[in-house]
Amino acid sequence: MLNQLLPWASLLGPALGALVALVGWFVLHRSNVQRDRENKRRELITTYLLEAYRRMETAANREDKTEEQAVAFESAIADIQLLGSPAQFAATLKYIDARAGSGEQDEVGIGHVLGLLRDDLRRELGLEPLIAPPRFFRFVRELGRGDWRGNPIPTTPLVRGGGSYTK
Repeated sequence: MLNQLLPWASLLGPALGALVALVGWFVLHRSNVQRDRENKRRELITTYLLEAYRRMETAANREDKTEEQAVAFESAIADIQLLGSPAQFAATLKYIDARAGSGEQDEVGIGHVLGLLRDDLRRELGLEPLIAPPRFFRFVRELGRGDWRGNPIPTTPLVRGGGSYTK
């Protein structure tokens, strides 16, 4: 029997090498696909949460929000509930409950949610952590005088209760 395998022995080494290379390529390819998929997922979540932070910060602590700001704020809340961490989700729900009057009696500000978003985004982007809570800078406007260009300021009154905005 050994005499019958002897002619094939010269092909056995290269065939075994090709098999090892093929298995190695397959394992490496699957590993790269999984890594690329994970990187894309993290990139998408980071992008969505960064945009949610910007939309939320734009509308935060404004007495009168425009319809556009109100819709953007609601969209940011939805994005955080969909893609945020458990801590971000819990802080967002606490804010929503406080705003709707069904939650805790003390006023819960959106700054806590923004702080959590900021901290997680900075960590994800490899930036140093910040200790101070976020602060909001707003120009004081007189509604009768318009914006800084003198244009009228459109406003949307906030209706408490269902979290909805009406004109």
